[in-house]
Amino acid sequence: MIPNMPKYDGTTYPYDHIDNYEWTMTSLKMDRRFTCMYFFCTLTGYAGKWFKSLRPGSISSFEQLKYLFLNNFMQLRKGKGDANSVIACKQKEAESIREYYDRFTLATLNVPGHEEFLVTDTFAEGLLHGPLSRKMEGTVPISRDELKFLVEKYMHQIEGEE
Repeated sequence: MIPNMPKYDGTTYPYDHIDNYEWTMTSLKMDRRFTCMYFFCTLTGYAGKWFKSLRPGSISSFEQLKYLFLNNFMQLRKGKGDANSVIACKQKEAESIREYYDRFTLATLNVPGHEEFLVTDTFAEGLLHGPLSRKMEGTVPISRDELKFLVEKYMHQIEGEE
């Protein structure tokens, strides 16, 4: 039986996820083919979308999958941004709240030493005018966790209405 592993969403250091995953699969003495097939189950969010974008049948080994995974997600960590790159991150026309939140989260990871309240305030300022921006007026979350909770709650509400 495979243990419940933490999901990787593309916003943290990818080597940590690979190391944890490989250690788990090795300790369970899993066949490398199964290791390759099961990897998708450990991905969520942006990382899950990336995996789904791979051409079916294009991966022949876990080593190849590992290379593609690390190559893709390490690029997100290479450059260090600055506060201006976060401030410039605004919701685009026809971009969903979820897409904007994911893109904004990735942009803030490249900026060292930022205060959480400034990040959440900048997210709110970058929203297009709509229900969520009105909801956040005067009540901007003070932490990333609160912001994530608010966005997810809003998304569940919207999905329930559809």
